Amino acid sequence: MTDQHRADWVGCYGADWVRTPTLDSLAAEGVRFTNCVTTSPLCMPARASFLTGQYPHNTGIWDNIGRVHDVQETYLHPLREAGYRTCHVGKSHLHPHGGGRDLRNEEPYMHAIGFDDVLECTGPLSTQTTFSILTDWMKREGVYETFLDDYRKRAQHPRPALWPSPLPDGKHPDDFMASTAVDYIERSDTSQPLFLFVGLGGPHNPWDPPQRFDTYRSEDMPPPLPPDPSPDWLTGPALEHHERMMRRNRDVTPEEWARMRALYSGRVEHVDACMGRVLEAWYSRRGRDTWVMFWSDHGDMLGDKRRIAKSVFYRSSARVPVILRPPGGCSPIACGGLISTVDLTATLLDMAAKTAPPAVFGRSLVPALEEPGAVGADVVLSEVGDQTMIHDGRWRMVVNSRGEVLELYDLASDLNETINLAGKPGTQEEVERLRAALLDCLLRTAHRQTREVNG
Repeated sequence: MTDQHRADWVGCYGADWVRTPTLDSLAAEGVRFTNCVTTSPLCMPARASFLTGQYPHNTGIWDNIGRVHDVQETYLHPLREAGYRTCHVGKSHLHPHGGGRDLRNEEPYMHAIGFDDVLECTGPLSTQTTFSILTDWMKREGVYETFLDDYRKRAQHPRPALWPSPLPDGKHPDDFMASTAVDYIERSDTSQPLFLFVGLGGPHNPWDPPQRFDTYRSEDMPPPLPPDPSPDWLTGPALEHHERMMRRNRDVTPEEWARMRALYSGRVEHVDACMGRVLEAWYSRRGRDTWVMFWSDHGDMLGDKRRIAKSVFYRSSARVPVILRPPGGCSPIACGGLISTVDLTATLLDMAAKTAPPAVFGRSLVPALEEPGAVGADVVLSEVGDQTMIHDGRWRMVVNSRGEVLELYDLASDLNETINLAGKPGTQEEVERLRAALLDCLLRTAHRQTREVNG
């Protein structure tokens, strides 16, 4: 699992400006899902959702705070019951970071949700204020102060901080996460089935690839999407929302956006290389008769509509790459069905445990290996903050907690989501149809109850 990796920034997804040989090879032996929407375009809600197969309105995690209440409601317990040893390496973000916390104090929680072995780190920004095996390693390698000084400079820089990492080659945090996974694989007991979750920190900002990956030219990057016009029909909440979406980063230059995208490409290539190291170690130690799943929690706007990062429902932020390779591999398959990241939880359980708890709301994607057209939902749901998106593959609508329509897009005629149709005369029928679909989805997934067992 990579962090903040948009779907259209992978070679096999059509991004001929970035090098991703590991992911391209994985897709050549598996199914590439081209239309996956995250349950939340934000780290903790998306990750808690994958952990449980439920939505933010079930887990109660709508922002980067909190944790899963019922530690028994995770996909890990069925895996353990099926005989798997479970290991987490790298970033989880299943509990709060920062504030001088030490991740090792959270190991009892990580064990409780179902991980036998825990080798946990933070993502790039949280590593400044959170201690872990990663910061211990950086101190031993003599690069911790260099890392902190560089991030201080980035935070104080008056313009976007657009330079590569000053760390020596091989000393980037993602290098450590990959090396930790490789070391664990090489020591693993091959007589027992193993589930290994590897969470890398890139290509999440800041855009700081190792210097040897800073090889991309700004002029080769696709330009970001411009900010949207303000249609006359937008009134009230939709107009306020539109103005809030479009008001950021007005002073960032085209040259800076292009350089940002070039550095992001370097980060993507670096995490791809890290994944390659992990897979090579796995195949060498445990063979190729294994399932491999790749995905990300959400994307990155990267200057589209003058926005950076995530937490919005535009495709750049909410659409994620997903690749599934079966044991031994298969001929390459592209599946365009509309899916959600809760489907990945159901898929994992189908692959390994052959069962799924009733509160896992996704559906397995394994049938796509035999019949790609059989996979896909009528609608998918995504939630963040106080907003909910319903998407049927063509129409995409966002409402707030008062039920007011903030966004409405017809992707059949406007794939780049340039014209917000919220409030436009003639769209009321689509709005009511999507409202009914949203209500149906919420009702079908509302029966989950948090229980605290006595004793």
